[in-house]
Amino acid sequence: MPAEDKENMKKWLEGWRNAAKALKEIKRRELRAYDYQENKAVINGMLQWACDHPKARLSSGLVDQQRFFLKMKTGAK
Repeated sequence: MPAEDKENMKKWLEGWRNAAKALKEIKRRELRAYDYQENKAVINGMLQWACDHPKARLSSGLVDQQRFFLKMKTGAK
C-alpha cells in the first residue's frame, strides 16, 4: 500500500475516533437531560406493548449478522 494511502487511512480512522467521542458525549448529555416524567406515558406505552407482544429470541442476532456479512463477501444470495 502506498504511503499516501496509509496516511489517508490514518486520517480517516482518526476522524472516526473523534466523531465517536463527540457522539458519545452528545448521547450522554441527551440522556442526562431527558425528562422521564414528561414522557412517562410514552415510556409506559412502549413497555406495555413489549409485555403484550412477547417474542422469544433464540439468538442475539450475531449469528445472523455474520451470515449476512458472509453473503455480502461472497456475493451469494
